[in-house]
Amino acid sequence: MNPESAEPPYLLAAQAGTVVRHLYGRLQTGEQASPADLCRTIGALQRLADDLANVLPGLQAQLEESLLSGQIGSTDTAAEAWNKVADVGYALAQARTGGLLLAAELRASQRTLGELASS
Repeated sequence: MNPESAEPPYLLAAQAGTVVRHLYGRLQTGEQASPADLCRTIGALQRLADDLANVLPGLQAQLEESLLSGQIGSTDTAAEAWNKVADVGYALAQARTGGLLLAAELRASQRTLGELASS
């Protein structure tokens, strides 16, 4: 997550979603997207992917802390609770890897789009 940003992650995600839906709506009506719209959309998605990749390890740590403090998993046996936390951790790690790959591809797309727009 960008430590410079004062906006909470859920707000950044909502903003990225709004930008994507706006562009999608324009494309559905047959309206051509401008290079600026494309750059803004790709930039919003890239920022969201970067932020998600950075926040997911913290979510895993909080989940583990909640389990250790007894806030979650109290109705399960210790083994069942840890297995569930491990399953979630594995899914979060996969999501993080996917987010890092997505962010890298979006950066490459944004560079290429910028080169295309300037030529």
